[in-house]
Amino acid sequence: MKELAFVVLAGGKSQRMGQDKTCMKLGLLPEPFCQEHAYLARCRDIAVIRNLNFLWQSLWRVSGLLPKLPFAEQKIYLSCRADQKEFYEAHIAACQELAPDSLAPLDYILDEGNGVCDALTACLEHLHKAIFCLPCDAPFITENNILTLIDIWQNSADEEILQYTYVDPVNGRKETLISLYTMDAKAAFCEAMEKKIRVQNSISDKHCVTIPFSGNLRKELFNINTSEDINKINML
Repeated sequence: MKELAFVVLAGGKSQRMGQDKTCMKLGLLPEPFCQEHAYLARCRDIAVIRNLNFLWQSLWRVSGLLPKLPFAEQKIYLSCRADQKEFYEAHIAACQELAPDSLAPLDYILDEGNGVCDALTACLEHLHKAIFCLPCDAPFITENNILTLIDIWQNSADEEILQYTYVDPVNGRKETLISLYTMDAKAAFCEAMEKKIRVQNSISDKHCVTIPFSGNLRKELFNINTSEDINKINML
């Protein structure tokens, strides 16, 4: 049986946003989003949801999936820089006080802060199994978005495939941070770091299975990188 671990990537510096995205409140997002999460999280007080942050939302989304995936490790790994660990521990503890028992067990994988390839390499070296990685700035991603990629990976016997992800058919850009990577992807990331290749180009198309955006995917996979992106949400 194939094995899988979930990783939430939180090692970025949020330079385009101008503040730490992980700690931005869900109350910044449209009211229907908060209402839906209050229902799904079985939380009677929507004010609690508004005061939880983007990082909690990413961890919560995975926490709800784990019991449905017996082949997946029943914990979540948070990928970040060593200097961020204490900061995140405090913020996650604060979220747990607002929404007790809402998150699966959590562990940390630390890297040196040299970019996404460095973070993904550290995760694959630590876990020795396939990983599904998620960013902390895509709050609209759905359970189905995740399960679709996992199902394709589970049913694939092609050992040359290193990445399963979504792609924008307009510009050909792959969703690097919303991807399932096999163990063998580590060599590609190491080579990319050595040759200073961007993570977007670290895995060639012939080693990647992609699903083109269609329907609601453009909104569901939307990354919030700048304050202007928050204003774009209702237009998607």
